[in-house]
Amino acid sequence: MLGRRSVRSPRTLAAPVPAMPFAAATVALLMLTGCGGEPVDAATPAPHGSATFGRDRAALVLTAFDQADSAASVAGDVEALRAQEVSPSLDLSIAAARRAAYNQRAQPSFQHINPVFAVPPGDPSCFLATATLRLTGSELAPTDVSQFVLGADGQWKLSHNVQVTQPSLVVARSIDGRPATAGGAALDETSRRALAAEVFSRSIGSTTGNRSLVVSSPLLDGQFAGGWEVYGQQLAGVGGAVQRTMDRAEWSDCAVAVPTGTLTFLTIHATDTLRPAPGGPATVRLEPQSPDLIATGHLKAVSGKSIRVTRVETFVLLVPAQTVGTSVLGLNDTALSVTAG
Repeated sequence: MLGRRSVRSPRTLAAPVPAMPFAAATVALLMLTGCGGEPVDAATPAPHGSATFGRDRAALVLTAFDQADSAASVAGDVEALRAQEVSPSLDLSIAAARRAAYNQRAQPSFQHINPVFAVPPGDPSCFLATATLRLTGSELAPTDVSQFVLGADGQWKLSHNVQVTQPSLVVARSIDGRPATAGGAALDETSRRALAAEVFSRSIGSTTGNRSLVVSSPLLDGQFAGGWEVYGQQLAGVGGAVQRTMDRAEWSDCAVAVPTGTLTFLTIHATDTLRPAPGGPATVRLEPQSPDLIATGHLKAVSGKSIRVTRVETFVLLVPAQTVGTSVLGLNDTALSVTAG
């Protein structure tokens, strides 16, 4: 269920924090979506034991995914989404379905147009795709980058999907025909740790001290970090405070070397802890219209001496050969759970 994910700045108060529009969008909701075509088996298992899995086979997987996942998205059918996606993409899709239900409107159907692929050689367990998104009823035509992974049951599912910014379209499409690297071995562990730490720090308006590691961008340093700042200000206005910590970082199974670096996905799992500010009220409270409560399926307010919000953030990165100067091409963010303490 691509087409309906919103990318919004961290926020959980009753008053909405300004959203973080991606690419050409100038509205709060970021819709990520997927491509249709002739009927094929919805999961399109890979031909294990052969070296025939290439662009044509990947295109069949994408076509089948679009047909099944688009229908599940429009219907808001979470179980059908589970048949097509795995986390972190599935987490974003479920949150989007909940937002659509809360707003009492269906998500648009979608289709991937003019896709290009990066497939590992041989008998792959993952592949990457970049395509233009056609959304029913929308004049916008954003571009996204997706990763599909092969499950133990032989079924392909979407694992990552991020829309990229307009200046990143050429880079995103430059994956066309290039062999992907499977097994997450594209970057060494030292680089991974440093990049994850800096991306996370920058997402909350801070830095690890190595700011040159990730280039400044309106998306990361403006919209995302700016949304976090507004969120803190809103909480302070009602006597609360929030702290965000990174729980763990994960890198995508597939990555691909392009002329300007390595294109890969970074997923960060984080926790927001809300507490009363010193001298403030005894408890903190999230109202039912809080975006994070809507995303996690809560229908009533949540209050307590503290509130923990777990969330997942997905970034598509372009990492140069020397790591320094990494670019954030696009990102997603959603709450996963809300718990009062």
